[in-house]
Amino acid sequence: MGGGVPSAPSELLVGVHVLVVDDNADTLELFKTILEYAGALVAVAATAEQALRFFDHVVPDVLVSDISMPGRDGYWLIGELRARDAEQGGAVPAIAVTALQEHGPREVLSSGFQAHLRKPVDPWELCRVVETLARPRQ
Repeated sequence: MGGGVPSAPSELLVGVHVLVVDDNADTLELFKTILEYAGALVAVAATAEQALRFFDHVVPDVLVSDISMPGRDGYWLIGELRARDAEQGGAVPAIAVTALQEHGPREVLSSGFQAHLRKPVDPWELCRVVETLARPRQ
């Protein structure tokens, strides 16, 4: 990252590969737009299963996943990933996103996520957390 403050918001996440997982199409599009504006390369998945298949081919720098999804949820996804070797995504930094109060930071962090954001997510908070988690991998 060069150690300095980016000269424009669009430079904050240049070169960072992010996978966003959410069953809500509007949320996927919003997060994709925010992260791409900050310079990230963004892939999206509408289900936890689809996200896990993505990891069979590409390991992103950061995972951003909703917790509450129909069928397999974000907890299932992070559990499956943490059971993998690092080269297969087992060590990917992950951010949990949720609108539900019952998914608090303690539960989320103890399940294998490195960060917890509550919906509605502040765009700059999302970018800042992604940048912080991506930095050691670059």
